[in-house]
Amino acid sequence: MRSVYGYKAAIFDLDGTLVDSMHVWEGLFRDFLSRYEIVPPKGLERIIGPMRLYESAPYMIDRFGLAKTPEEVINEWLHMALHQYENTVQLKDGAAELLRELSKKGLKLAVATSCFPDACEAVLRKHELREYFSVIAYSDDVKRGKAYPDIWLNCADKLAVLPSDCIVFEDFPTAINGVRAAGMSFVAVHESSFAGSFQGDWLDFSAKADIAVKSLRELI
Repeated sequence: MRSVYGYKAAIFDLDGTLVDSMHVWEGLFRDFLSRYEIVPPKGLERIIGPMRLYESAPYMIDRFGLAKTPEEVINEWLHMALHQYENTVQLKDGAAELLRELSKKGLKLAVATSCFPDACEAVLRKHELREYFSVIAYSDDVKRGKAYPDIWLNCADKLAVLPSDCIVFEDFPTAINGVRAAGMSFVAVHESSFAGSFQGDWLDFSAKADIAVKSLRELI
């Protein structure tokens, strides 16, 4: 197995991998559903996280019987989340330092995310990371979500590198299927929601990955 520095490109998920933002989505889903007097089930954010926005909104509408359009749901989410991405969301431990080292080694860097474009850009600029990424790919710009190879191949194409020369950093277990189908290597990044009843998910996820880390700082 190559070192993470032995690739030509590195592709990073945003939420839960580069930035500590899963609590934003947990709170957002809870507060959004509470407006309609619905109690969200435990682990909802881990189901929705790998989805494209235009998949997750219909999922919420169908699952909870909401009398809203996907566009209305997404607009509500955006207004609820943007302030936190602009002001309160912090980096995951070691994220800035790892990006700096990868860049020094000459790797091309990309973000592949299901986040809102405005929120993604805001948090990267807030932490002075935007300059590291020549490509930002959004799940809604491809046909299928992260469990499929579409977004990963889209990144490789935009970076002008072979898929086999890419390594992906992700915290969602289902994404590994898409990364493998794209022919790329995979780093499993621990996220705090793996604690408690989800600890078994982390053990299974980390066993399937090429590299597994509790903190990105381990790779510096």
